[in-house]
Amino acid sequence: MTDNKNFVLTAFDTLFNKRDYEAAARFWSPDYIQHSAHIPPGRDGLFNLVRAAPSDMRYENHVTVGDGNYVLLHGRFTNSGRARAWVAGDVVRVANGLLIEHWDTLQDEVTQDESKSGLPMFGDRFSSAEPALTVERASKIVAPLYEALNQPQKRDVRVLLAKACHEDYKSYSTNEEWLSRDALAEMFQQIGTSVPDLTWSVTDIMVSGDRVIVRGEATGTPVGEVFGARPTGRSFKTMAIDVFTVRGDKLASAYHVENWVGAIQQIQRSDSSKER
Repeated sequence: MTDNKNFVLTAFDTLFNKRDYEAAARFWSPDYIQHSAHIPPGRDGLFNLVRAAPSDMRYENHVTVGDGNYVLLHGRFTNSGRARAWVAGDVVRVANGLLIEHWDTLQDEVTQDESKSGLPMFGDRFSSAEPALTVERASKIVAPLYEALNQPQKRDVRVLLAKACHEDYKSYSTNEEWLSRDALAEMFQQIGTSVPDLTWSVTDIMVSGDRVIVRGEATGTPVGEVFGARPTGRSFKTMAIDVFTVRGDKLASAYHVENWVGAIQQIQRSDSSKER
């Protein structure tokens, strides 16, 4: 029984903490049966899920109990890319020297203020778990970024983006191409120079797990070239959708779409088309 407990703890450390997949394959059966609602079936489903997780994800164990071929673990997964750490109850069946079957129960870890019992969910002390990502909290996190988009030439854009975004922030304009935080600051300033009265307003915010979806509206009257379009004295109004991922208390990444084609069409429209 003790051997099974040590075997399972070593397996979890090998896979979740060391990320040694070749060694982990010696612990998990190729016929592994997965009952979790959150993990795809089989050994490959589990291993691929771990591969896709952040590199600093870690498993910590609090209690391990053995009952014949079954091992029960009470543990915690941190830095998994979610807004909260996961406190996990895992039941693993061992057969023929391999992990063969698995069940789990997962809960978001809460802060001391949120705990109805006043006691921690893991260990003997509360972790520094972030509060739940609500619309109100998300609004505060993204606010400096949108402040930087309102007449950027009059703002300290780099400081504002540093308040909102992690140093390794990535802003994706396609599924593969992205700008760093510093490169994004330069782009904001360039747009601000071309559109001095640029105004970017947030019209709607939604939250899903560790993601924030923002629907915004941009308006302005260019005095310089914007994405190849020369100024005509006409203004534009366009919509933008941003999907952010939050890590801790700042933004980790964004995927965004702005309708600049529609904005350019408004800038370049002829007087006759305007009348129609």
